[in-house]
Amino acid sequence: MSNSGEILAFVHVEKAAGTTFIHILRHNYFLKYIDARPFYKESNGLFTARDLNVARKVVPGLSCIAGHSVKPFADLDASGLKINYITILRDPVKRYVSQYQYWVERMGKKLSFEEFLDTEEVSNFQTKKYDPNGNIDNAKKVLKDKIMLVGFVEQFDEFLVLLKNKLLPGEFDPKYQQQNLARNRVKTSDIFEQYKESILEKNVLDIELYQYAKEILYPEYIKDYGSEFQNDVDTFKSVNEKANLTMYKRYTDYMLRKVYIEPVTNLIRISHGMQAKGSY
Repeated sequence: MSNSGEILAFVHVEKAAGTTFIHILRHNYFLKYIDARPFYKESNGLFTARDLNVARKVVPGLSCIAGHSVKPFADLDASGLKINYITILRDPVKRYVSQYQYWVERMGKKLSFEEFLDTEEVSNFQTKKYDPNGNIDNAKKVLKDKIMLVGFVEQFDEFLVLLKNKLLPGEFDPKYQQQNLARNRVKTSDIFEQYKESILEKNVLDIELYQYAKEILYPEYIKDYGSEFQNDVDTFKSVNEKANLTMYKRYTDYMLRKVYIEPVTNLIRISHGMQAKGSY
């Protein structure tokens, strides 16, 4: 899919359709994909050029990475490869509540929403993905100048059609099935209604960033694509509804990860004094 010397790098924002999209990447890049996890304590939670060099030894021919630790302010360019960043944003209010929902339902954290509101690390979470200090102007600049394509959860199919066009002349198959859906034990509608003002306050920069991408960047993507964009989106939606995805690649990818990639990368992390598991 990628040309020699290029890496497609997905900046995975938590609770923004990342798991579904990563399944698409695994299907397309197959034996040339790896879930990005730092191998050194000195990486400080970022997937760096040093980590990328290790990953390329684990997966020869590596051409696609994705993960929470992939961030555009890391030094991946120092690897000497061309890094093509892509990312997906989500409506900040919905993403924020969805992260609380995930913490409670999937991670088993026992905290009230009031306690979640006091958790600084999740405030303006998306902005911090693109600038470590949460500077909104820097984050906008990164989206504009460093990210090849910014997508939106709310327009996921449109993002996939745009990406397929960006990756030409490679053959990119964007068909998918949704993954990692919430169990919906947490009543998000009640949270929205009761804490709306506080949620908006905690995500004011993310809201600005989201609007910037929607109103400034997205129209430019459509313009560059051309007049057939909406027709191509409609066609993809119709095809995807009837998609019968082959399980061969999925099973092979799963076995490769469980039998080879995860054990090897776990051992490398342990040898460097890190925990075997984890995204960071």
